[in-house]
Amino acid sequence: MVIGIDVDDTITKTSKCANKLLKNDDKYNYVIDYHDLNSDDYDEFINKYIGNIYDCVPLKEDVVNTLKLWHDEGIKIIFITARGNDNYKDAFSKTGLYFASNDIYFDKIIFKQKSKFNACIKNNVDLFIDDKEEVLDEIKKKGIATLRITDSLESKHEVVKTWQEIKDYVDRWVSYGRKNN
Repeated sequence: MVIGIDVDDTITKTSKCANKLLKNDDKYNYVIDYHDLNSDDYDEFINKYIGNIYDCVPLKEDVVNTLKLWHDEGIKIIFITARGNDNYKDAFSKTGLYFASNDIYFDKIIFKQKSKFNACIKNNVDLFIDDKEEVLDEIKKKGIATLRITDSLESKHEVVKTWQEIKDYVDRWVSYGRKNN
């Protein structure tokens, strides 16, 4: 089994970290969520704070244990992320250091993938996990299973709120597959 996983707001609490920085900066505190900044302010905010975000963003609960378990079970883990599209020159090294310092198991990281569909096809991904509906829409059209990690109740995809729910979903899938082989 090959599982593709997004990074920001999928395994990390990126928005929470970024919005805290936003709230503390008088220039940008006219909005609550950094995604709601106008285009120029968004670019300026990202350029100003991306290093801080990459350094201090907290992981979601149960991520490390789940990835280690999958690794031990022989499940291939591929991170497919848009990181690197923001012209932040240290995106690759900072992400690698962050993963290493947090004991995040993976087989491969693919950067600069705003559309993650092609990377999923090329790497034979069976299941892709992301927080963004539009990313998952494209992937699901080609028959790849999708999970959306979100607090939203509305989605065209199977919704999970926690990494424990993701682990349980994969456990059921693996168990079902073994019974039918």
